[in-house]
Amino acid sequence: MRAAPVQDKWAWVAGPAAVALGLTAHMIAGGSAPAIPVLLALAALGCLAAQLIARWVHGPLLLLLFAGLAQQLLHFGLDAFGGFFPGGGLLDHLHGGQVLADVPAGTAPSGGSVHLMLYTHMAAAILTLLVAAGVSKLARRASLTATKSNIA
Repeated sequence: MRAAPVQDKWAWVAGPAAVALGLTAHMIAGGSAPAIPVLLALAALGCLAAQLIARWVHGPLLLLLFAGLAQQLLHFGLDAFGGFFPGGGLLDHLHGGQVLADVPAGTAPSGGSVHLMLYTHMAAAILTLLVAAGVSKLARRASLTATKSNIA
């Protein structure tokens, strides 16, 4: 039986990292967090997706494309399951009722700024790329060290 490729060793980290970074970005921009079971389900789906695409991702541009796609899907999921709590950010939720017609232009339905939401999710995608690439590099280095010790 062959050992698992390096990609399989880091893939499980990319899913939860993308969800954690996406949730942080979403909440900083004024969105609300969904319930813990929803977050766990999103993390499990992220792990599954990362595991499925790990063998085909070779290079930072393709990984960045998938990280951006994951952040877009996470935004939709967090927005759909997070509820509507108008406010200005993580520390400023005003858990009160607000008519959607009263929301100023440039404000997301979740209460935050549309532009800030876009920028924070883009930053989360780039950080997901860096985390996945860093963990992959560490796994590859550990794999090479283990191979060298097995040969000697």
